[in-house]
Amino acid sequence: MIRRKENPYKKCPIYETNKFILRLVEENDAEDLLECYSDSVAVKFFNSDNCTSNFIYKTLDEMKNCIKFWIEEYKNQYYVRFSIVDKTRGKAIGTIEMFAKDDYVGEYGKVGVLRLDLATRYEKVEVITEVLDIIEDNFYCDFEVENIITKAIPEAKERVAALKNCGFRELEPNTVVSYDSYYIKSKME
Repeated sequence: MIRRKENPYKKCPIYETNKFILRLVEENDAEDLLECYSDSVAVKFFNSDNCTSNFIYKTLDEMKNCIKFWIEEYKNQYYVRFSIVDKTRGKAIGTIEMFAKDDYVGEYGKVGVLRLDLATRYEKVEVITEVLDIIEDNFYCDFEVENIITKAIPEAKERVAALKNCGFRELEPNTVVSYDSYYIKSKME
């Protein structure tokens, strides 16, 4: 059994890389995040499987309402939605959602689902790799999962390359989730 440092729903952790800070999304992030979520190029790379929205927001009010929803979902312990803050710019440039599936999935055990939403200018192998490294160092333990899955459509060439470079492998459709274009990495890999 994996032991977490602290329950992320009781006290949301803050993670830091050389260039980014990952922390719980805040309503103050709305203006920054609107740049990401109104970007029609970026949105096509987002994972909205099983979501209540397609994550395309055109107004500040829409973005604020979405963030309020994410915060409420966090309080109900459904998932954690982190803002990714670019340290140089001091702005949120995207988000990460993470949660552990409720059930064990056969040979995969306890699986965490990762959603990574980035503004187009950050959809680069080096950025995604830096974010994946901090996730790998912490999320298996903090979310008590043995595997992490994330979606990357074939057109997301930079994302796919970063996932493969970090040891993720393509997941056969309908194994862990009933969608395609997912990648998986085990804590043991």
